[in-house]
Amino acid sequence: MAKEREEFFHRLDRGGTIRAVAAELGLSVDSCYRWRSEAQLSTPRVKNRSYTAEDKAEFFRRLKISGNVSRVAKELGFVRVTCYKWAHRAGIFTGTDTRAQRARFLDLRAAGVSRAAAASQVQVDKRTAADWDKGITQITGGRRYPDGRVVRYAQAAILANVKSPRTTYTRGTPVDLVRLETVVDARYLSLVEREQIHDLRRSG
Repeated sequence: MAKEREEFFHRLDRGGTIRAVAAELGLSVDSCYRWRSEAQLSTPRVKNRSYTAEDKAEFFRRLKISGNVSRVAKELGFVRVTCYKWAHRAGIFTGTDTRAQRARFLDLRAAGVSRAAAASQVQVDKRTAADWDKGITQITGGRRYPDGRVVRYAQAAILANVKSPRTTYTRGTPVDLVRLETVVDARYLSLVEREQIHDLRRSG
C-alpha cells in the first residue's frame, strides 16, 4: 500500500483532484482523503492538470469501445469538458436520437410507472427524465419549454473558452447538475422556476 500512497501524492502534486486520482489508481476515495488528512495537507492545491499523449490515446481507445465521452472521462478521472473538446476537435459527436426513448418513457409514466423506474428502463439520466416529465424538449443547443419558449446554450462559445487540455485547472469536485436541479422542499423554487422568473423579469 506504501507504493500506492506514494503514487497518489505524486499524481496529486501534478494537479489532480483526490477523487480523480483515486479513480485513476483504482483506490478508495475514503482512503485517499485519510492519507491527505494524515499528511496534514490543506484543501486541494490549484495546479495545471497535464495530459500526456498516452492519456489522450487511451481516451480515444476507450471512446471507440463505449462511445460515451462522459463515461470514459469518469473511468480515467479526466476533466469531462476537456474530453468533449478532444472529441469535437476529432470530429466525433456522440449525440443520439432520443425520440423513441422519450415516447417509451411517457408511455411508462402514463401507465403509472415511477419516474426513476421509467428512466431506468429507457436508460436515460434523472435530469432528462425530469425534463420529459415537465414537457421540456431537448433540442440541439438548448431546450424548448411547453410554452414555446426556447433557451439556447452557447455550446460553441463554451468549448472555445475552455483552456488548453494541457493547462486545465482542477480543484475539488464539480457539482452535479442533478443536485443543482433537485427541489429540496416545496417551499423553495426549483432551478427551472428561477430561470423562468429571471427570463420573465428580463423580458418585462
